[in-house]
Amino acid sequence: MKKILLCIVSALCICSTLLLSCTKSEDTKTEKGAIDRMTEKAGKEMADRIKVPLEKARNAEEVIKENYRDMEESLERE
Repeated sequence: MKKILLCIVSALCICSTLLLSCTKSEDTKTEKGAIDRMTEKAGKEMADRIKVPLEKARNAEEVIKENYRDMEESLERE
């Protein structure tokens, strides 16, 4: 009788710890840690450092193309 009662109590303890560990892991998934926040911030900063020069280069390319079109039009008129 004592062995059966001990097995039941042990099984309840194991099930309760498994249940509690599952709920804790779900809570930590939604919350970001300090390292995750810092990594995300650094990633955004690096992406901005790359995007800004690329956008400037694209804008400069458009200006150059527009100047070439203007030059070609002026040459065609003459």
